[in-house]
Amino acid sequence: AKLDAKWIGKDFSSILTKSVVEIATVGIFVNTVSMTSRGLLVGGAAGRSGRDVIRHVAHEMPKVTVNDFRFWLPYNMLAFSIIPPLIRPTTTAVMEASWQTYISLRSNDYEERAAAAASSNVSVSTSS
Repeated sequence: AKLDAKWIGKDFSSILTKSVVEIATVGIFVNTVSMTSRGLLVGGAAGRSGRDVIRHVAHEMPKVTVNDFRFWLPYNMLAFSIIPPLIRPTTTAVMEASWQTYISLRSNDYEERAAAAASSNVSVSTSS
């Protein structure tokens, strides 16, 4: 509602601006907080330090941000243009459930990163 009040109208420029601002501000902030919180809450039990969590989130955020634009930009364009404001919270909640599943997967792929790092550090001996 705040974005609708700031950029009034349903022209392409207003809708695109609202969509990009929402993703660039709320999306990046909330994704960072969500992934960091998940890592810190589970981290101790999984043997991860706060530094490991921060490193992991920093590594994942570029990928998450690109996918945030891929996922939310089309939805936001539809939401701000044709979905009535009274229905928008419900449709956004459905989309958010899917997005949070993705964030959970990205938050918990420490093993995938560790395996990739280990395989890149393996040296191959070619002695005859």
